[in-house]
Amino acid sequence: MKKLLLLLLIVISAVTAFAQQDPLYSQYMLNSFIINPAYSGITTDLNASVMYRKQWAGFEGSPVTFNANAHMALSGNKMGAGLIVLQDQIGTDKTTEITATYAYHLPLNDKLKLSFGLQGGVINYYSDYSDIKFNPADTKFTNSSEWKPNFGSGLLLYSEKFMIGLSVPKMLKASSAIESVTTALYTQHAYLYGAYVFPISYRIKLKPWILARAVSGAPVSLDYAASLKVDDSYTLGFFTRNFSTYGFLAQINLGDNLRFGYVFELPTKNSVGTQYNTQEITLGVRLGVLTFHNIDAIHDF
Repeated sequence: MKKLLLLLLIVISAVTAFAQQDPLYSQYMLNSFIINPAYSGITTDLNASVMYRKQWAGFEGSPVTFNANAHMALSGNKMGAGLIVLQDQIGTDKTTEITATYAYHLPLNDKLKLSFGLQGGVINYYSDYSDIKFNPADTKFTNSSEWKPNFGSGLLLYSEKFMIGLSVPKMLKASSAIESVTTALYTQHAYLYGAYVFPISYRIKLKPWILARAVSGAPVSLDYAASLKVDDSYTLGFFTRNFSTYGFLAQINLGDNLRFGYVFELPTKNSVGTQYNTQEITLGVRLGVLTFHNIDAIHDF
Protein backbone atom coordinates (compact mmCIF):
# COMPACT_ATOMS: atom_id res chain seq x y z
CA MET A 1 0.00 0.00 0.00
CA LYS A 2 2.78 2.43 0.87
CA LYS A 3 4.43 1.81 -2.49
CA LEU A 4 1.16 2.62 -4.24
CA LEU A 5 0.73 5.77 -2.15
CA LEU A 6 4.27 6.88 -2.92
CA LEU A 7 3.68 6.31 -6.64
CA LEU A 8 0.50 8.38 -6.53
CA LEU A 9 2.31 11.11 -4.62
CA ILE A 10 5.10 11.30 -7.20
CA VAL A 11 2.63 11.48 -10.09
CA ILE A 12 0.65 14.27 -8.44
CA SER A 13 3.49 16.47 -7.23
CA ALA A 14 6.65 15.62 -9.15
CA VAL A 15 7.08 18.79 -11.23
CA THR A 16 5.48 22.17 -11.70
CA ALA A 17 3.46 20.95 -14.67
CA PHE A 18 1.38 18.82 -12.29
CA ALA A 19 0.13 21.50 -9.93
CA GLN A 20 -2.81 21.11 -7.55
CA GLN A 21 -6.13 20.65 -9.36
CA ASP A 22 -9.51 22.04 -8.35
CA PRO A 23 -11.74 19.49 -6.64
CA LEU A 24 -14.13 17.68 -8.95
CA TYR A 25 -17.86 18.08 -8.31
CA SER A 26 -20.89 16.50 -9.92
CA GLN A 27 -23.71 18.55 -8.40
CA TYR A 28 -22.52 21.95 -9.62
CA MET A 29 -25.54 22.42 -11.90
CA LEU A 30 -27.79 22.10 -8.86
CA ASN A 31 -25.60 24.66 -7.04
CA SER A 32 -23.07 26.37 -9.31
CA PHE A 33 -22.11 28.65 -6.43
CA ILE A 34 -19.30 26.19 -5.69
CA ILE A 35 -17.60 27.07 -9.00
CA ASN A 36 -18.89 30.58 -9.75
CA PRO A 37 -19.16 33.54 -7.31
CA ALA A 38 -21.66 35.25 -9.67
CA TYR A 39 -24.25 32.71 -8.44
CA SER A 40 -24.26 34.37 -4.99
CA GLY A 41 -27.80 35.36 -4.03
CA ILE A 42 -29.68 34.43 -7.22
CA THR A 43 -31.90 31.98 -5.31
CA THR A 44 -33.60 34.92 -3.48
CA ASP A 45 -33.02 33.40 -0.03
CA LEU A 46 -30.36 32.14 2.36
CA ASN A 47 -29.08 28.96 0.70
CA ALA A 48 -26.60 26.71 2.52
CA SER A 49 -25.27 23.21 1.96
CA VAL A 50 -22.62 20.74 3.04
CA MET A 51 -21.07 18.23 0.65
CA TYR A 52 -18.85 15.19 1.08
CA ARG A 53 -17.18 13.48 -1.89
CA LYS A 54 -15.08 10.33 -1.87
CA GLN A 55 -13.44 9.80 -5.24
CA TRP A 56 -12.17 6.39 -6.39
CA ALA A 57 -13.05 4.61 -3.16
CA GLY A 58 -10.59 1.78 -2.48
CA PHE A 59 -7.70 3.54 -4.25
CA GLU A 60 -5.03 4.41 -1.67
CA GLY A 61 -4.58 8.18 -1.37
CA SER A 62 -7.55 9.03 -3.60
CA PRO A 63 -9.19 12.49 -3.35
CA VAL A 64 -11.55 13.26 -0.48
CA THR A 65 -13.42 16.58 -0.50
CA PHE A 66 -15.54 18.38 2.09
CA ASN A 67 -17.33 21.60 1.15
CA ALA A 68 -19.52 23.79 3.36
CA ASN A 69 -21.01 26.83 1.66
CA ALA A 70 -23.72 29.44 2.07
CA HIS A 71 -24.89 32.45 0.09
CA MET A 72 -27.68 34.97 0.61
CA ALA A 73 -29.61 37.50 -1.43
CA LEU A 74 -29.15 41.11 -0.31
CA SER A 75 -30.57 44.56 -1.11
CA GLY A 76 -33.92 43.45 -2.49
CA ASN A 77 -32.32 40.52 -4.34
CA LYS A 78 -30.13 42.91 -6.34
CA MET A 79 -26.92 41.60 -4.76
CA GLY A 80 -25.63 38.50 -3.05
CA ALA A 81 -22.85 37.46 -0.69
CA GLY A 82 -21.52 34.11 0.39
CA LEU A 83 -18.89 32.03 2.13
CA ILE A 84 -17.16 28.77 1.13
CA VAL A 85 -15.08 26.57 3.45
CA LEU A 86 -13.38 23.75 1.58
CA GLN A 87 -10.96 20.95 2.41
CA ASP A 88 -9.56 18.69 -0.29
CA GLN A 89 -7.03 15.92 0.35
CA ILE A 90 -5.10 13.86 -2.21
CA GLY A 91 -2.54 11.46 -0.80
CA THR A 92 -0.24 13.43 1.50
CA ASP A 93 -1.41 16.83 0.19
CA LYS A 94 -4.24 18.71 1.87
CA THR A 95 -5.75 22.01 0.71
CA THR A 96 -7.94 24.15 2.96
CA GLU A 97 -9.76 27.19 1.56
CA ILE A 98 -11.79 29.97 3.15
CA THR A 99 -13.43 32.20 0.55
CA ALA A 100 -15.92 35.08 0.68
CA THR A 101 -18.01 35.98 -2.38
CA TYR A 102 -19.99 38.95 -3.68
CA ALA A 103 -22.26 39.32 -6.71
CA TYR A 104 -24.28 42.10 -8.32
CA HIS A 105 -27.34 41.16 -10.40
CA LEU A 106 -28.09 43.47 -13.32
CA PRO A 107 -31.55 43.13 -14.96
CA LEU A 108 -31.29 43.28 -18.76
CA ASN A 109 -35.06 43.01 -19.26
CA ASP A 110 -38.07 41.54 -17.46
CA LYS A 111 -36.76 37.97 -17.80
CA LEU A 112 -33.01 38.17 -18.32
CA LYS A 113 -30.29 39.05 -15.79
CA LEU A 114 -26.51 39.33 -15.88
CA SER A 115 -24.63 38.68 -12.65
CA PHE A 116 -21.07 39.81 -11.91
CA GLY A 117 -19.22 37.96 -9.16
CA LEU A 118 -15.99 38.36 -7.21
CA GLN A 119 -14.43 36.25 -4.51
CA GLY A 120 -11.39 36.43 -2.27
CA GLY A 121 -9.85 34.52 0.57
CA VAL A 122 -6.93 32.41 1.67
CA ILE A 123 -5.73 28.90 0.86
CA ASN A 124 -3.52 26.67 2.96
CA TYR A 125 -1.39 24.09 1.13
CA TYR A 126 -0.22 21.40 3.54
CA SER A 127 1.96 18.36 2.82
CA ASP A 128 2.72 15.65 5.38
CA TYR A 129 5.20 12.93 4.38
CA SER A 130 5.58 11.37 7.85
CA ASP A 131 4.06 8.05 6.71
CA ILE A 132 6.19 7.80 3.57
CA LYS A 133 9.65 6.23 3.31
CA PHE A 134 12.01 8.37 1.26
CA ASN A 135 15.55 9.70 1.17
CA PRO A 136 15.82 12.31 3.98
CA ALA A 137 18.18 14.32 1.78
CA ASP A 138 15.44 14.81 -0.84
CA THR A 139 14.11 18.30 -0.07
CA LYS A 140 11.06 17.71 -2.25
CA PHE A 141 9.57 15.59 0.54
CA THR A 142 9.94 18.12 3.35
CA ASN A 143 6.73 18.67 5.34
CA SER A 144 5.30 22.09 4.54
CA SER A 145 2.35 24.36 5.29
CA GLU A 146 1.87 27.60 3.37
CA TRP A 147 -0.94 30.16 3.24
CA LYS A 148 -1.60 31.89 -0.08
CA PRO A 149 -4.13 34.60 -1.08
CA ASN A 150 -6.89 33.81 -3.54
CA PHE A 151 -8.97 36.01 -5.86
CA GLY A 152 -11.53 34.89 -8.40
CA SER A 153 -14.33 36.20 -10.63
CA GLY A 154 -17.29 35.02 -12.65
CA LEU A 155 -20.15 36.00 -14.96
CA LEU A 156 -23.61 34.50 -15.14
CA LEU A 157 -26.31 35.18 -17.75
CA TYR A 158 -29.60 33.60 -16.71
CA SER A 159 -33.37 33.52 -16.89
CA GLU A 160 -36.02 31.01 -15.84
CA LYS A 161 -35.21 28.95 -18.94
CA PHE A 162 -31.42 28.94 -19.27
CA MET A 163 -28.10 29.71 -17.65
CA ILE A 164 -24.66 30.44 -19.15
CA GLY A 165 -21.70 30.82 -16.81
CA LEU A 166 -18.01 31.67 -17.08
CA SER A 167 -15.70 31.68 -14.08
CA VAL A 168 -12.11 31.57 -12.91
CA PRO A 169 -12.50 30.84 -9.16
CA LYS A 170 -8.77 31.16 -8.45
CA MET A 171 -6.96 33.70 -10.60
CA LEU A 172 -3.57 33.56 -8.87
CA LYS A 173 -0.95 30.90 -9.45
CA ALA A 174 0.77 29.55 -6.35
CA SER A 175 4.17 27.93 -5.90
CA SER A 176 6.37 26.74 -3.07
CA ALA A 177 10.16 27.10 -2.82
CA ILE A 178 12.07 24.76 -0.47
CA GLU A 179 15.82 25.34 -0.74
CA SER A 180 16.51 25.09 -4.48
CA VAL A 181 13.35 23.16 -5.35
CA THR A 182 10.31 25.07 -6.66
CA THR A 183 7.00 23.26 -6.88
CA ALA A 184 3.78 24.57 -8.39
CA LEU A 185 0.93 24.46 -5.89
CA TYR A 186 -1.86 25.67 -8.15
CA THR A 187 -2.57 26.67 -11.75
CA GLN A 188 -5.71 28.59 -12.73
CA HIS A 189 -8.82 26.73 -13.87
CA ALA A 190 -11.54 28.21 -16.08
CA TYR A 191 -15.13 26.96 -16.30
CA LEU A 192 -17.59 27.59 -19.14
CA TYR A 193 -20.98 25.96 -18.83
CA GLY A 194 -24.57 26.21 -19.96
CA ALA A 195 -27.94 24.63 -19.31
CA TYR A 196 -31.49 24.93 -20.66
CA VAL A 197 -34.84 23.86 -19.21
CA PHE A 198 -37.39 22.22 -21.54
CA PRO A 199 -40.90 21.79 -20.08
CA ILE A 200 -42.11 18.29 -21.04
CA SER A 201 -45.41 18.65 -19.22
CA TYR A 202 -46.77 20.70 -16.36
CA ARG A 203 -45.10 18.21 -13.99
CA ILE A 204 -41.86 17.25 -15.78
CA LYS A 205 -38.88 19.33 -16.96
CA LEU A 206 -35.83 18.22 -18.93
CA LYS A 207 -32.53 20.01 -18.31
CA PRO A 208 -29.48 19.20 -20.46
CA TRP A 209 -26.18 20.88 -19.68
CA ILE A 210 -22.55 20.93 -20.69
CA LEU A 211 -19.44 22.12 -18.84
CA ALA A 212 -15.92 22.74 -20.18
CA ARG A 213 -13.11 22.78 -17.62
CA ALA A 214 -9.76 24.14 -18.79
CA VAL A 215 -6.37 24.28 -17.06
CA SER A 216 -2.96 25.04 -18.52
CA GLY A 217 -0.96 21.97 -19.48
CA ALA A 218 -3.93 19.59 -19.69
CA PRO A 219 -6.63 18.78 -22.26
CA VAL A 220 -10.00 20.49 -21.86
CA SER A 221 -12.34 18.34 -19.76
CA LEU A 222 -15.97 18.13 -20.90
CA ASP A 223 -19.04 17.11 -18.92
CA TYR A 224 -22.26 16.20 -20.73
CA ALA A 225 -25.42 15.68 -18.71
CA ALA A 226 -29.20 15.72 -18.64
CA SER A 227 -31.70 15.54 -15.80
CA LEU A 228 -35.44 15.17 -15.31
CA LYS A 229 -37.23 17.18 -12.62
CA VAL A 230 -40.66 16.02 -11.49
CA ASP A 231 -43.13 18.21 -9.57
CA ASP A 232 -40.26 20.62 -8.82
CA SER A 233 -39.26 18.21 -6.06
CA TYR A 234 -37.50 15.16 -7.54
CA THR A 235 -34.48 15.24 -9.84
CA LEU A 236 -32.79 12.32 -11.57
CA GLY A 237 -29.88 12.80 -13.95
CA PHE A 238 -27.20 11.04 -15.97
CA PHE A 239 -23.79 12.47 -16.94
CA THR A 240 -20.42 11.60 -18.37
CA ARG A 241 -17.02 13.21 -17.96
CA ASN A 242 -14.93 12.89 -21.13
CA PHE A 243 -16.77 9.62 -21.87
CA SER A 244 -14.38 7.94 -19.43
CA THR A 245 -16.51 8.34 -16.30
CA TYR A 246 -20.28 7.87 -16.08
CA GLY A 247 -22.60 8.75 -13.25
CA PHE A 248 -26.11 9.09 -11.88
CA LEU A 249 -27.41 12.06 -9.91
CA ALA A 250 -30.49 12.26 -7.71
CA GLN A 251 -31.93 15.04 -5.57
CA ILE A 252 -35.08 15.28 -3.50
CA ASN A 253 -36.55 18.44 -2.02
CA LEU A 254 -37.97 17.76 1.43
CA GLY A 255 -40.60 20.51 1.57
CA ASP A 256 -39.61 24.10 0.83
CA ASN A 257 -36.54 24.14 3.05
CA LEU A 258 -34.48 20.95 2.86
CA ARG A 259 -32.88 19.03 0.00
CA PHE A 260 -30.78 15.90 -0.24
CA GLY A 261 -28.54 15.01 -3.17
CA TYR A 262 -26.59 11.89 -4.08
CA VAL A 263 -24.17 11.05 -6.90
CA PHE A 264 -22.69 7.72 -7.92
CA GLU A 265 -19.86 7.70 -10.49
CA LEU A 266 -18.25 4.72 -12.19
CA PRO A 267 -14.95 5.18 -14.08
CA THR A 268 -14.09 3.04 -17.07
CA LYS A 269 -10.79 1.44 -17.99
CA ASN A 270 -9.92 4.71 -19.74
CA SER A 271 -9.82 6.26 -16.27
CA VAL A 272 -8.78 4.32 -13.14
CA GLY A 273 -10.95 1.26 -13.71
CA THR A 274 -14.45 0.20 -12.76
CA GLN A 275 -13.40 -1.19 -9.37
CA TYR A 276 -13.01 2.36 -7.99
CA ASN A 277 -16.36 4.16 -7.75
CA THR A 278 -17.04 7.70 -6.55
CA GLN A 279 -19.86 8.87 -4.28
CA GLU A 280 -20.97 12.39 -3.44
CA ILE A 281 -23.55 13.39 -0.82
CA THR A 282 -25.10 16.83 -0.30
CA LEU A 283 -27.49 18.17 2.32
CA GLY A 284 -28.89 21.66 1.77
CA VAL A 285 -31.30 24.15 3.30
CA ARG A 286 -33.20 27.24 2.09
CA LEU A 287 -34.32 29.89 4.55
CA GLY A 288 -36.08 33.21 4.23
CA VAL A 289 -34.31 35.40 6.76
CA LEU A 290 -34.91 38.84 5.22
CA THR A 291 -38.26 40.42 4.36
CA PHE A 292 -37.67 40.30 0.58
CA HIS A 293 -36.53 36.67 0.53
CA ASN A 294 -38.82 34.23 -1.28
CA ILE A 295 -38.32 30.55 -0.52
CA ASP A 296 -41.46 29.69 -2.52
CA ALA A 297 -39.74 30.72 -5.75
CA ILE A 298 -38.81 27.77 -7.98
CA HIS A 299 -35.18 27.62 -9.13
CA ASP A 300 -34.26 25.05 -11.74
CA PHE A 301 -30.57 25.93 -11.54
